[in-house]
Amino acid sequence: MRTLSALLVSASVVATASAEPDPLYRALTPKISGTPLAEVPAQPFALSGVAKRPYFDHFNWQNFIALMWPSKVGSHGVPFRPSDPKVFGQYDEQMQPVWLGWKSAFELFPQDGSKPPKWEERPNTAVCKNSEFAGKRALISGSKFTTVADELDQAFGGPLPDQTGLFTRYEVRMNQVEYDFIRNQGYYNQAQWPSDGITLPAGNGVDQVGVIEVKAAWRDLRRVPSQFHSRFFSLDNAVVSVPGSCSDQANQMIRCDCEQTKVGLVGFHIAQKTPDFPQWVWATFEQVDNLGEDPTTPAQMQPSYYDPTLYQRQASVRRANPAAHPGSSRVPDANDFNPEPINVVRLSQIPDTPKPAAGQPDYSTTGLNQQYRQALAGTVWQHYQLIGSQWPQLPSASAKTPSDDDFGCEDGTSVQAGGMPFPECQLANITMETYHQYDSCMNCHQGAQRAGADFSWILATRAFQQPNVK
Repeated sequence: MRTLSALLVSASVVATASAEPDPLYRALTPKISGTPLAEVPAQPFALSGVAKRPYFDHFNWQNFIALMWPSKVGSHGVPFRPSDPKVFGQYDEQMQPVWLGWKSAFELFPQDGSKPPKWEERPNTAVCKNSEFAGKRALISGSKFTTVADELDQAFGGPLPDQTGLFTRYEVRMNQVEYDFIRNQGYYNQAQWPSDGITLPAGNGVDQVGVIEVKAAWRDLRRVPSQFHSRFFSLDNAVVSVPGSCSDQANQMIRCDCEQTKVGLVGFHIAQKTPDFPQWVWATFEQVDNLGEDPTTPAQMQPSYYDPTLYQRQASVRRANPAAHPGSSRVPDANDFNPEPINVVRLSQIPDTPKPAAGQPDYSTTGLNQQYRQALAGTVWQHYQLIGSQWPQLPSASAKTPSDDDFGCEDGTSVQAGGMPFPECQLANITMETYHQYDSCMNCHQGAQRAGADFSWILATRAFQQPNVK
C-alpha cells in the first residue's frame, strides 16, 4: 500500500502541475503555527456559500492545528514555542495538546451555585468511588442535575459502541476567555443571568480570540490491535466510568466505579465566536479510520465503526432484527456491559465543492484535507480530516433573534435562527451525531441561544438553578 505522503504528494503534483493557484484562494495555504486565528480571512461579499467554503475550512484547519499544539502539562493550555513548526505533534508525559489544558464544564459549574475556582487553580473533581483514582481527571461529568450519561450519551441521542463492543466516551472543554467571563460575571448561577440573555465575548478579530468550545469523542482502544494505536492521538491512562456503576450519593455528586484504559481521539468539534460571525463558526473533524472510507486505512485494520460484512453475516443466520444503521430506533443502553456494535454509515458526504478549474488546485473540503494532511505528514494528525464547516451567511442578524419554527432539518423545516447558516443542514460527525446526521451544529445550538446562553449548550444546561426551577 502506498504511504500517505506518497498519495498526497501525488495528488498535489497533479493539481499544481499546469497552473498557478486560483487567485481567489491563493492565501489559503497550510501554516504550521500554534497561534490561533481570531477571525475568518476576508472574502468577497458576493460569493456564494459554496465559493466561500474554502475560507472557513482554512480557518478551522488552522485552529485545529493551534488547539493540537503541544502545551506543558500544568500550563493550562499555553502553547509551547508556537512559532516553531518542529515541535508540533511532539507529546509525552509532560506535553499535551493545548485544549487538554482547558477547563471542563464540570469545573466551571459547581452544583451548589458557588463561585468556581480561578483558571489556574485545580478544583476537586473527584467522581470515582475507587480510592486509587482520587485526584485524577476522569472522562466523566456528573452532578445531581446531570448524570454520567453526559460521558456516554450523545447530544439528543444514546451511546455509541464501536466495532469491538466498547462505548465511545465524550468530553467538553472551553478556553480561558469563556471560563473567566462566565466566572467573573457570575453567570455560573442562572440567578445572575441578564433578562435578555448572555452575550459571550467575540475577541477583537486580530490578536485576541473569542470564546472557543471543543467537544471530543474518544474510542476505547483496549481491544484494538496495538499496531494500529499510532494512527490515533491517544491517552494511555484515561480514567472512565464503568457502565451501570454510577449512583447519586444523597443528592451530592454522582459517584461511579472507575477504571483505566487507553483511548484514541476519533471525533472533534470546534465552535468559535468572532467579531464578524457573532453566531459562531463551527467545524467538526474525525479520525480517518472511522468508517474505512480513506485510502490510507490499512487493509487489515477493522474500521472503528463499520463492518462491511455485518449484514451479509446476519442474513446468513436469518436474524430477524439485525443491527440497523443510524436513523433507526435502535439505540444501545448506556448500562449495557456488552453492547452490540452499531454499524455506522455516513449519511452526508464530505463536501467536494467548490470544484477547481481545469489544472488548478482543489480548494474544496476534500481538497484542503489533502493539502493539510500532506503538511502534517509525520505527525499523528495526518490521520485526521475535516468533515465540514458551518457559519452564518447573514451575521448582521441579531444572534438573539428567536426562530419562528421549531428545530428544522430532520423534520423538513428551514433553520431560521443563527443568521442563515450555511450549509443549512446535514453537517454531522458520525461519532457524535450518529443518530441525527441530517441535522447541523447551528440548528442544534440555536436551542441554547433561545435559552439565553448564546449558542452554548454547556452554559445553558450546566449553570446552577435552584432545585425548584424547572
